[in-house]
Amino acid sequence: MLTSRKKFKGEQYRKLFWAAATSTTQPKFETEMNSIKKIDPLAYEHLMERDPKSWCRAFFEVDRACDTYENGISESFNSVIDLARKRPLITMLEEIRIYAMERMYKMLQEGQSWGNLKICPSIRLKISKLNKQQRLIELLIFLGGFWGVIPSGIQQYEVRIGNDGYAVDLNNNTCGCRSWQVSGIPCVHAVAAISYLNRNVEDYVAPWFHTAMFLTCYNHTINPLNGSSMWPEAPYMKPLPPQKRRLLGRLTLKRKKDQYEMESKGKTRHTISKAGSVNRCTICRERGHNRSTCPTRPADVASTSRPKTKKPKKCKKEKGKVEPVQVDPVQADPVDPVQVPAPHVEPVQEDPMDPLQVPAPHVEPV
Repeated sequence: MLTSRKKFKGEQYRKLFWAAATSTTQPKFETEMNSIKKIDPLAYEHLMERDPKSWCRAFFEVDRACDTYENGISESFNSVIDLARKRPLITMLEEIRIYAMERMYKMLQEGQSWGNLKICPSIRLKISKLNKQQRLIELLIFLGGFWGVIPSGIQQYEVRIGNDGYAVDLNNNTCGCRSWQVSGIPCVHAVAAISYLNRNVEDYVAPWFHTAMFLTCYNHTINPLNGSSMWPEAPYMKPLPPQKRRLLGRLTLKRKKDQYEMESKGKTRHTISKAGSVNRCTICRERGHNRSTCPTRPADVASTSRPKTKKPKKCKKEKGKVEPVQVDPVQADPVDPVQVPAPHVEPVQEDPMDPLQVPAPHVEPV
């Protein structure tokens, strides 16, 4: 269903989709799907093309005591073998064997520590939540009371609240909502009928969730083995490792997460995908390497990578110690004296017609 997350988004669609997936009856499923059809007909057609038997509880087979519709088991196993799957084949299988051997022992010890509990603690927690759900304050305020139990026959009851009603049969462990048959755990309607009789709800849980069944599951152990140095040698030729083949692009070890998973964790930054782009060497124009590792690169062609330069180390100042501040002496710049230019006096020209200007007498030398 990952494709539907990519194509169809929105808070309203997400709520309606999960409501349809968790519905345990076909009328409830059809109601939710019709709501999806009203807001987006393409999303409705896309979901109906996928077989609802594989993702909706309303079509799950009963008496399986499993209502899981997600791939949480495979994701959990993948996270466990994250380091082991990077090893060679024999080493990977050995690490998985050791993990399974240790886990089975720990689960057996945990089950034995439960004492006289009839069912597993996780199932007891679910039942306690169902008991609280039966007496929800919201039901008391908005719907006007608790679930009403009406006896019908021998171990048969009709549980009603408002216009909703479900037939509960305690003899066959069935309920009209089908949740009890699918999960193996009494639903809220069955809990109301059982509480009406003042009986223990744990007596109506499927035997798959009993402590005795849990201990039986982990009672088988994996026998320890000697190390590879003590294994018998086969008379056949040892297989050679495969040839090392360089793949295109950077080696990826982690699973590529979908954009929906990134958005659910608050990472909303979108990057442009480089899918389909081909990187080629700028020298020989071949794929699989760049110019720095090109086998035909001439010796005089320098690599495009820049040399790494070390940053100068910063001196760490000790706490409580004040270093003296060095002040450079101020050098006084020599000031040039102000040079005042001499006043320029133009010569006075004599006017021959001016009567005030008397020429000096000319004296002949003796």
